[in-house]
Amino acid sequence: MAGLPDRKNLPDRRSFVSGAAAGLLCASLAAAQERPAIAGEPPRYDQRPLSVVPNAQAIGRRYWVPGLNEGYVPQGLTVTGSDILVAAYRSIDPRQDNGLSRVFRLAQGDGRLTGSFDLPEAYGHPGGLAARGTTLFVANSGRLLALDLPASLRSGSPAIIGERRVDKAMGPSFLACDGDALWFGPFRRQGEATLYAVPLARIFEGGSEPLRPADAGRRLPLPLLAQGATFDRSGGLWISESAGNRPGALHRLDAGSGAVLASYAAPGGIEDLGCATDGKLWAVSEAGSQRWSRWETFYPLVFEIDPGKLIVRG
Repeated sequence: MAGLPDRKNLPDRRSFVSGAAAGLLCASLAAAQERPAIAGEPPRYDQRPLSVVPNAQAIGRRYWVPGLNEGYVPQGLTVTGSDILVAAYRSIDPRQDNGLSRVFRLAQGDGRLTGSFDLPEAYGHPGGLAARGTTLFVANSGRLLALDLPASLRSGSPAIIGERRVDKAMGPSFLACDGDALWFGPFRRQGEATLYAVPLARIFEGGSEPLRPADAGRRLPLPLLAQGATFDRSGGLWISESAGNRPGALHRLDAGSGAVLASYAAPGGIEDLGCATDGKLWAVSEAGSQRWSRWETFYPLVFEIDPGKLIVRG
């Protein structure tokens, strides 16, 4: 019929559709791989976007966990002055829960890595950190280490002040410091868990005998699956909860009785906690580290939490 183009010069419909689909796929992949500008070294082993997490409205500054590309898995965290300290061990194997461990120092203001040092071999799973002045305490199940923090950062090696064995009934899986006491918390999946406050003066008394529950001046009931603790500026106690590839939680406790005052949903994989002088909480998640890169949640970040913006879990 006159006026119709020659079919030989028309593009093949199947080619057109498949080309359009490929273009859409590429655009979708590119969009999926877009990430916000975050300080630190982003993971090269996983290009997923960050997961949408609960209580995102309460999360402020976010920094990539240091050492991700070298296989470090974050565990302990504390805030001291304008610094955030993160303890991590090296493992990319889900069956291996310890390895070469390191403490990283980040600038709280912009997330810059400003120092680091290795921990002794016996501290292959440094679950918790706490600071008192220039002393940094490191928790590892059955062990407690006290370090001169400035000297450790200057030399790049642990400047050991003292070391103490700890009864594993007390963990310690994590630590918190409040006034003149160091609090020891165990991770428990079932049964009952207890948080123990040991006077700092008792920590390195008693020779080679392990610290025991009897050394605690105070005890509080502790939620199960607890991973970290910190005290806020008003003396309130905060506990983080997580276990594997499941949603996390934050609990605000009465520091006198241990009663849970409020619970909030939190990013999966949340570990230890710290509190800054401005009242903001800081936390770290291991979800998305190389060891746990198969988890649904991808959020390998050090992140700030505004307690005033948290929404209570329903």
